[in-house]
Amino acid sequence: MKDNFAQYFDKPEFRSLLARYEEMINGERSFYFEATELTDIAEYYAMQGESELAEAALDYALRLHPDNLDALIFKARARLINGHPTEARYILDSIGDQGDREVLFLRSELMLASQQYGQAEVLLRTLLEEENYKAETYADIIDLLVDNEQTDIANLWIEEAVGRYPNDKTLTESAAFSYALQERFDEAITLYNQLLDIDPYSTFYWEELGKIYFRREEFDKAIEAFEFVIAINGNECHYALYAMANCYFNIGNYERAEEYYHIIHEHYPETVDPLFHMGMCRVNRGDDDGAIDFFTQALTTIPEGSTEQAQIYSQMSLIFSRKGQHAKAVNYTNEALRIYPKNAELIIMKGHELLCQGMYEEAIDHFLQALESDAENIERSLFLISVSMLENGNCEMSHYILRLLKDNPAIEAEILYPYLCYCEWVLRSKNLRDTLAEALSICPQKTYDIFSLTPAQGESADSMIERLKQLKIEN
Repeated sequence: MKDNFAQYFDKPEFRSLLARYEEMINGERSFYFEATELTDIAEYYAMQGESELAEAALDYALRLHPDNLDALIFKARARLINGHPTEARYILDSIGDQGDREVLFLRSELMLASQQYGQAEVLLRTLLEEENYKAETYADIIDLLVDNEQTDIANLWIEEAVGRYPNDKTLTESAAFSYALQERFDEAITLYNQLLDIDPYSTFYWEELGKIYFRREEFDKAIEAFEFVIAINGNECHYALYAMANCYFNIGNYERAEEYYHIIHEHYPETVDPLFHMGMCRVNRGDDDGAIDFFTQALTTIPEGSTEQAQIYSQMSLIFSRKGQHAKAVNYTNEALRIYPKNAELIIMKGHELLCQGMYEEAIDHFLQALESDAENIERSLFLISVSMLENGNCEMSHYILRLLKDNPAIEAEILYPYLCYCEWVLRSKNLRDTLAEALSICPQKTYDIFSLTPAQGESADSMIERLKQLKIEN
C-alpha cells in the first residue's frame, strides 16, 4: 500500500498503466497485468467513487491470480465498504492463511463495523503481542481505528504508543493524521512540522500541512505549504495545483488563481472543470465576455446533466442579466432548471428575469413556486425574492420582506442589513438612523457597496453615507 495514493495516481507511470487497462477493457488491445497493478487500478477507481469499476478490476485480478492475497483482501474490504459485511466475511473465510497479518486486520475491521469493539480490541491486542509491540503495528492499529471513525479509542492507543516510541516517524504520521481528522489542528500542525524537520522534501507532509491551513482558512500559510509541494514535484502534483488555485481564489487574487487553473487545464486535459473555474475568475475580475468564452469552452467537455453544467448555465444567466439581455438570461436559466427543476434559487432567478421584462404575474408565479419547492429554506428564498423586488424598483415590497426577516437567524445580519438600510433610505423610513447604525457596525463595506450601486445624482458612496449619518428623519 503506497503512502500517498493521490500523488501516485498523478504520476505518468500510473497514467500509462491506467490507459493500458482502459484500452483493454474497451476491446482495443490485449495486455497482461500483475495482481498489484490491478489492485492499484482498483484503488484508483475506488478513490474516484467508481465502486463498480473498482470491483471489476478486482474481479479481473482474481481471474488472472485467483489466490492473490492482496486482491482477495481488497475484494473483501470493498464488499465491507459497500455495505455487504456477510459477503466480506465469506471472502475472508475463503483465504487459506488465516494468520496473515492483513487478514487479522480485516477481521478486526469487520468486528468494528458490527460494533463488536471489545472483540476487535482483543484481536488487535493479540496481534500487537505477537508482533512484540512494534511501533509499526501500533501505527497500523491507530490508522484502522481512525478509518473506522473510532477516534476516541484511537487517541488512547496514540497515548500508549507514543509513550513507548516518542520519536517514531510512522507513529507521528498516524497521530498527526488522526488529530487533523478530529480538527485538533494545532496538535496536527506541530506533528507535521516535526516530521518536516526529519524529511523536509516530503511532498506528502507539506500537502497534509497545506490541507490543514486551508481548512482553517489560513490561505497564505496554505499557499506556502503547497508551493513546497510544487517546488519539489513540479507540475506533477494535481492536488497541490488545485489547492493553490483555490487558495488564491479564496483570497480574491483571481488573476493568480486563473494562472493555476490554466496549468491544470494544460497538464491534465482530462480534468473537466478548470475551464469553469477560469470562467469564475473572469466573472470576479469583471470580465464577463472573457467568462462567457471560458464557460462556452467548458460546456463542450463537462458531462451532460452534471452539477458543473448547471452552474455554468446559471452563471451565464447572471452575466446576460447584467448585460440587460433578459430573454437570453431566461434561456440559460431554463437549461439549468432542466438539470435541477426543483432548485428554489434557480426558480427565483427565472422569476427575476421575468420581472425585469415586465412579466409581473409570471414572475410572482415563479416566486411562489420557489417558496413551495424548498419549504425548509423559505427564509433564504424570501430574501432572494426581496433583492429581486428591490432591483426592479419595488422597494416597498422588498422592505416589507426584509423587515419580516430582520431578526431571523436563518439570514446573516451582514447580508440582510445593507439591503434593509438601502430600502429605508429610499422610503425615508423613521427606522433609518437605527438601521444605518447597525449596518455600519456589522458590515460597513457591504453597506457602502449597496449604496454605491445607485448613488443619487452621481453622489459618491462615501458622501452619501456621511449625508445619511446627518440626515434628520421625521417621525
